[in-house]
Amino acid sequence: MKEYKQYLKQIFTVLLITFLVQPLVFAGNNIRLTDTQIIKKIKKYDKKIERHPNKVKLYLERGYLKFCLKDYGSALEDYGLAEDIEPKNANIFYSRGQVWLARKNYNFALDDFNKAVKLNPKDAKIYLSRGILKYKMNDNRGAMSDLNLAIKYNKRLNNAYINRGIVKDSLKNYNGALADYQKAIKLCKYSPDAYYNMGLTNFKLNEYDEAIDNFTKAIEQNPNFAKAYYQRGLVYLKLDNQQFAKDDFQKARQINPLDTKIKESLDNLNQQLNDMLKEEKIYY
Repeated sequence: MKEYKQYLKQIFTVLLITFLVQPLVFAGNNIRLTDTQIIKKIKKYDKKIERHPNKVKLYLERGYLKFCLKDYGSALEDYGLAEDIEPKNANIFYSRGQVWLARKNYNFALDDFNKAVKLNPKDAKIYLSRGILKYKMNDNRGAMSDLNLAIKYNKRLNNAYINRGIVKDSLKNYNGALADYQKAIKLCKYSPDAYYNMGLTNFKLNEYDEAIDNFTKAIEQNPNFAKAYYQRGLVYLKLDNQQFAKDDFQKARQINPLDTKIKESLDNLNQQLNDMLKEEKIYY
């Protein structure tokens, strides 16, 4: 009976990790304002543009604010207006490429990033974004090349190290990934994404104490980091600390109560556990 209970416990752990393991997190530079604050800023730009309808910078800045609101269609309109005024401005193509990337229109994004590179071949942020895009397009070699160029042109671009670490992790170069995450943290103490990704790599290396420490640091820097709670919960589950795992999963659910994918996964797990408990009773 004891052996059967242990078997059930192992099955439950495998199922939970299969359903809830979280992906690596790409580091970005989105504005840290509430939606209400962003909308107020957009209204101010509306007035500025009325006074200066040919000033490209205003369209770029308003387009970025709309991008942060996920109003991608309006953002594209602003970048299109900017291109009409100044068709050889690399920042226009870079910004529009970000919108296509967010919308998962990868070919359009690549076309715009390529145009931006041709117009400004030493701009680190363009290579950073194109590197992320190429990784999403399963072009690991191209992604590494672009991220290396991003670092070449700006050695203090911490997000480039975080994202290069992601590529290295996917290539199973775990030590290289950890080194990049650590470099990013040295460059910027506020790096919850770096700590989170480092925790994932620790987990893969069975470095459970280190993983918990890094997920905890990610949570300390970003208390609403639901994925970090989930992942730390998985480590606790692996270490047979059921109560701590339960606490982390509940916290993550509180942060993202409307996440249908997570809810569905948890519902499936609960059903699996109930089924196993029913089977266990047969053996009494």
